[in-house]
Amino acid sequence: MKILLKFLLLILISISFTNAYSNDSKKSETYFKLGVFDFKHLTDMTAVNIKKVTDNNVELPYLGEITQIYDLMAMADIQESFSDEINKANREEYAIYFSSGYQKKINVNESIIIVPSFSVGLYNEFDQGKDMGLPVQFKSEVELNFRTKNDFIFGVTYNHISNADLGDKNPGSDSYLFGFRYKH
Repeated sequence: MKILLKFLLLILISISFTNAYSNDSKKSETYFKLGVFDFKHLTDMTAVNIKKVTDNNVELPYLGEITQIYDLMAMADIQESFSDEINKANREEYAIYFSSGYQKKINVNESIIIVPSFSVGLYNEFDQGKDMGLPVQFKSEVELNFRTKNDFIFGVTYNHISNADLGDKNPGSDSYLFGFRYKH
């Protein structure tokens, strides 16, 4: 059953990715973020994240309008940047995560925006990067963004990535990122 579920998820992801950049419109937004992947554990890494917000919207009962997103996060830790001297293991860690999902913008007021999102993606570790137990990972995320008077947006993001116990193990990861939006 797990193999069938994994196969179906991979098909859904591949179908979703085929439309990722086919819709270039004036509404598209790109967020650039920098932070720490898996900050609670020894396997923490520097994370660089690019999130593309499309103009593909879906209207759902009770939720209203949600917007499709695509996300690419690359992680690396060459010098054990975030580890203390006692816990340094002299490791080189690398990983990448690519996902697609939906977000809901909640405007608290003109300046404050809360953006929860959920996505499904593929994760791969390299060298001694964190083994997440399965390539298919689910990400739940919340952003707290601030909009300035000249429409510049910056904010802080917290996310949790895990395989929902579909893999042989499910260590999960918690990350925080700081970022800004580029609108084109």
